[in-house]
Amino acid sequence: MSPMKQVSRLVVFVLLKGVSAITRLLPWRVGTVLGGWIGLLFFFLSKKYRTRSFENYKLAFGVTEIDSQSYRIIRNSFKNLGKSLMEILSLQYLKPDQIDSLVSWEGEEYLQQAKEEGVLLITGHIGNWELMGAALAHKGYPIHAIAAPLYDARINRWIVHLRALFRVGTINRGTPSSSRKILEILRKKEMLALLIDQDTRVNGVFVPFFNQKAYTPTGAAQLALRSSAKTMIAFITRLPDNRHCITIQKPVSLFKEGDLKRNIEANTALFTSRIEAHIRTYPDQWVWMHQRWKTKQPVLPEGLS
Repeated sequence: MSPMKQVSRLVVFVLLKGVSAITRLLPWRVGTVLGGWIGLLFFFLSKKYRTRSFENYKLAFGVTEIDSQSYRIIRNSFKNLGKSLMEILSLQYLKPDQIDSLVSWEGEEYLQQAKEEGVLLITGHIGNWELMGAALAHKGYPIHAIAAPLYDARINRWIVHLRALFRVGTINRGTPSSSRKILEILRKKEMLALLIDQDTRVNGVFVPFFNQKAYTPTGAAQLALRSSAKTMIAFITRLPDNRHCITIQKPVSLFKEGDLKRNIEANTALFTSRIEAHIRTYPDQWVWMHQRWKTKQPVLPEGLS
């Protein structure tokens, strides 16, 4: 790593720690509003991520120009991301019972019914997903999230620590012990959360996502087909008053009719279609700056499929 990159990462870490310290002095709602302003500032200052977000939006919706409504959606996605960041940094100062005043629930009965069987909970980077994990743990659901280590080890350790404060476990994907930990969680009939809406360097397949083929992790489908846990899809949605609603959908009826490879692809496509539907309903709550269509599907020679 170059010295310049090392310095920039250190600066980001110090800034995050500084902002976190400030949040301790602010009421939760004031901090959330401040986070929105930070997100807007990033929107105007970061041409790279602003442009990438516009390009991804155009690709997703098949438009050639960004009109006023689309511009507002992307701008608000930065704003909401800033709010979520500030809320995540404030979690360590939040009393567990305060979560009840911040979060409402729809479909929690499905989790209650599956409590003895274990749950594979599938979601995406929509709304404040870290708050959803804390809220689930506060409700008494032992939850563990499979996550890729962040680009900076210091920030990664810090985020893992913040999750642990609310009894949310973290399984760093790709580590030697990750498979053992996953099997142990499934054996204990606990909850395993997976976010599958990003293009990452893991085993995946190309499935439709906003009418484009997107490389999508298959780990969730593999675990769903091979375990006895109930597979559910859940989302957390920011409300106009900056409270949140967690929606748990009915257990998914999995495709199990073909061979394993086809079933994995079919179920990955099913999960992805549910995530897309939620993004279409709340487009300003997704991370449009992510390079979702970065990996390109190989072009097979004519006559092959």
